[in-house]
Amino acid sequence: MPAPAAVPAPSFALAKIQPPRPRAGLVARPQLEEALGRALMEQRLTLLVAPAGYGKTSALGRQIRLLPEGHEGLALAWVSVDEDDQLPRFLACLATALEPYDLPWRVSPEALALLAQAEHGLRDVATELANALAGTEVWRGLIVLDDAHRLNDPRIFELLQALIERLPPRWGLVVASRVEPVLSLARLRAQGELAEFRQFDLRFNEAEVSALLDLNAGSACTSPRELLERTDGWAAGLRLSLATRPGAARASVPTQRHLFDYLATEVLDELPAELREFLLRCSVLPELTVVRCGHVAETPHAARLLEDIERRGLFASVMEADEFTLRLHDLFRDFLEDRLQRDFPDELPRLLRRAAEHEPDLSRAVGYLARAGAWDEATAVLARRAQEQLGIGAGATLEQLLTLFPEDELARRPDLQLVKGLAAWPHFDWSTLLVAMQQAAEGFARMGRQRDAVLTRANVCSGLWHAGRLAESTRELTALRAMPLDDAARAFVYYSSAWDEFVAARTEKVAPMFAEMLASLERVPVPMLWMQFPAHCVFVGLPGMQPLLDRFAHSAVRVCGDAPTQLRAGVANIRAWLALGAAQLDEAGQWLQRCEEDCHWLGMPRILATELRLARTLWLALRGEREACHAVGREMVDDLRLHSPLSHRQVHESEVLFVHLRACWILRDDEALRRVDAELQRAGNAYEWPGAPANRSFGRALVALADGRLDEARPLLQPLADDVNRSLFYPATQARVMLADIHVQQGRLDLAAITLQDWFDEVRDRREIGGALFAGPQVLARLQSAPWGSRLPAADQALLVHLSSVLGLQAPVVATPSARPAGASGLSERETEVLARIAAGDSNKLIARAFDLSPHTVKRHVANILGKLGVDTRGQAAARWRELNA
Repeated sequence: MPAPAAVPAPSFALAKIQPPRPRAGLVARPQLEEALGRALMEQRLTLLVAPAGYGKTSALGRQIRLLPEGHEGLALAWVSVDEDDQLPRFLACLATALEPYDLPWRVSPEALALLAQAEHGLRDVATELANALAGTEVWRGLIVLDDAHRLNDPRIFELLQALIERLPPRWGLVVASRVEPVLSLARLRAQGELAEFRQFDLRFNEAEVSALLDLNAGSACTSPRELLERTDGWAAGLRLSLATRPGAARASVPTQRHLFDYLATEVLDELPAELREFLLRCSVLPELTVVRCGHVAETPHAARLLEDIERRGLFASVMEADEFTLRLHDLFRDFLEDRLQRDFPDELPRLLRRAAEHEPDLSRAVGYLARAGAWDEATAVLARRAQEQLGIGAGATLEQLLTLFPEDELARRPDLQLVKGLAAWPHFDWSTLLVAMQQAAEGFARMGRQRDAVLTRANVCSGLWHAGRLAESTRELTALRAMPLDDAARAFVYYSSAWDEFVAARTEKVAPMFAEMLASLERVPVPMLWMQFPAHCVFVGLPGMQPLLDRFAHSAVRVCGDAPTQLRAGVANIRAWLALGAAQLDEAGQWLQRCEEDCHWLGMPRILATELRLARTLWLALRGEREACHAVGREMVDDLRLHSPLSHRQVHESEVLFVHLRACWILRDDEALRRVDAELQRAGNAYEWPGAPANRSFGRALVALADGRLDEARPLLQPLADDVNRSLFYPATQARVMLADIHVQQGRLDLAAITLQDWFDEVRDRREIGGALFAGPQVLARLQSAPWGSRLPAADQALLVHLSSVLGLQAPVVATPSARPAGASGLSERETEVLARIAAGDSNKLIARAFDLSPHTVKRHVANILGKLGVDTRGQAAARWRELNA
């Protein structure tokens, strides 16, 4: 099926990335403040670990504001963690919290979650984060994770561990948690790079309790020592004791075990009824705002009541948000929810539903509805936003949210089965996709949702192709094409049909299907639709596809613009292959570089990374870059073998090996050729596509030619050369040219000329001559120097000379196109304009406004500028600009 479109990062409450404002009347705690302040300024990791109510958040929020101001200020990225924070949302929160500091991202922040799914993905994300942090020019930067005990996704701790190891010296990580986080602390302790504040360190001492009593002169407590003994310096216990009415009975030790009783008798029951019920109903919300509380509690007085909560100091922090926002203390919120379920049990489902109605955060919204047992609403929300989540690499979030549904609900709801199938697609888990999509299609049909059934049945075909059931997929798509479809559905069905023809090796039928798909898309110039069709490179070289691919590339850019998206990367890959088809290696390299840059910026989406590796393997071979070519080829094969489910690997292993094998032939690396061919021969299985046996025959022919066994190679190549291209990247063209070379070597020039003549007739326009390059430089050199005489027209002989020169006269290139010598610029006109603005001190937002660019585009320009100039920070780039313009 098409890849999901790239879309903006998921929405979440901005209060999650705002530190709390210090409450008025906080007691100074000089001993703690001095130690904590020094740790925040110097340590790589600062850890605050203590049970609930020990003032971790308050101490941290206050101390950050006590830090000395530097000439560039303090960079602070604060993230308040929620229980349902999965890695994608955590990364989105962190990237947004860092946004004010104009980090020089080399990868789109919105693509970090997708990058995390790759091999070594969490380490790659940590490296990208560390590099971006290193590019800031701040005197001190802090990343703060509050309430880290709520984290349930172990990948977040893996990421934090990798980030700690890579943090630049000016940055520190701060973690506040009720329990010790799952991090390797021993090494940091030994290196003196860890500061720890435990329960003992966070306790109030007698002097601080005395100061607290001075601020609460009307409290029932009179003796600091008595109060300290009763609470053991526990901040929550102190507050509760001070809030106790004079003459009220006191618990001997107000520990957390007695907390709910204290809150009930000394706090909640003393509130006015309106405020008490408001607090109870709004306790389902992590953050309290006027609009959301008014909607959930169904009251027009939310603003007044929230102000009353702050005025009374009711265990709530005011967040540094654009709108007035409170965040209840964990203990207080837990108590309120417990009391709500006891006092108003029938109201809780309705409150949760109302909380979900205006919730932009998908995980929170589905979580509310799941708690309410509102399975219809939860299903609708999840199904509506599934493609959006896939577009930002949050397939793991979808899988996690599906676990909230009972098994019987999951089984009987086709929308949930569709989501399950969609979540399997980025992993190339075709077995899971097939079962889920089949169940979804059957369910949609029973419900009379015809269009959904059609699209899901087309998705089923992706699973059938990987289950060896090709005849079934062909029958299914034939039936779907006969149905009345709107253009969007028609585009998808015909795209699947084009793939079906390719899978079945009926490659002469691919172009008509693709043409119908393209015509349908062109009638619906909607970017979101077009972005679902980014990958087409396997159709290169098939009959009639060249003009259609060219047309698709032009139309895609016209409809979707030139922002870095999966579609733009796919178009760059198409352009690279069209250039290879025209034997324009330099132009192909430029397009591959653009594709690689976009893929890296987008977090290396797997489908695009695979297509890029296929192209780069052959392109590097044509350039003679042996080491780089083999590195990409091995990476391509390893990704398939180590990170693909069996249903994907058993179908596609022979394809990637075939591409690597042909690269070995071009390089004339006979040892690697024999090794890869042996792997290709072993890869045969019952599930591979019909073109695979021909690929293996081609491999045996190449090995025979490498051994000089021409008579053995000739009958292997003959059936391949006499047919149209039925596999990847011009195999029939390559076979025909190599067969002609065998005839030349054996002195049969007439037969060699006849063998080449049909091909010459096909390429009179010289637009698809590049497939002959895969025959390799030695074959082309023999052909162009053969004594053809009148056997070949002069124009055809000139074409052979031209092809030989394409491979023989190319200067070697650096294996990594993006690498440039330090000091070289190579900036585009737009990048030069952006650099001038950087030198003038403009932020990314000002630059975006000045040139009417999106923030994504500005970030990409800044990253390119730093890379091309060979510098790390915006300040260094500005200095280089002044040097160049001195």
